[in-house]
Amino acid sequence: MLLDGLVIQLDPKSYRERHFSGHVSGSLLSLPPEEMVLPDPVAVDITVSRAKDQWRVSGTLAYQGRYVCSRCLEVFVREQSSHMERLFCVGVDPAHNHKIQGIEDEQTFLPSSELTIQDLVREELLLDLPMMPVCSDDCRGLCPQCGCNRNHERCHCEDNTREGPFSRLKELKLS
Repeated sequence: MLLDGLVIQLDPKSYRERHFSGHVSGSLLSLPPEEMVLPDPVAVDITVSRAKDQWRVSGTLAYQGRYVCSRCLEVFVREQSSHMERLFCVGVDPAHNHKIQGIEDEQTFLPSSELTIQDLVREELLLDLPMMPVCSDDCRGLCPQCGCNRNHERCHCEDNTREGPFSRLKELKLS
């Protein structure tokens, strides 16, 4: 089932648990293009339940992310899944007295009783982004002198590491 544009109404009178399962198109999530590209839709499987004046949204996202390796600059694709669990409240954030969306004490305050699946998935994917994506743990990266990819070819450049402010410490002899 396609969940693009689906808005969940957080009904304060209903305690019935609701389950949503389907896909959200990656192109509609408008993620920063330099961070991650989603070639396929994101599989979403979430449950919305209510406890007192809060709504708990929990479930999993499964997707295929296309990244640029921070060491060798090669494009790679990785299958990923992430578990999410969030608490939502409708109304004004008591800490800020603003009628805008804010996060306080693990709760997200919403200005209205509508929760958009696309926004929820987008936020979770942004939180799940790796800070420094690496194609593999043993990626050798680029040569800082000639720029060749050390994973594919061997260069004969000398390893001239620059003198840093602490390079004199190598000469220190401790007994």
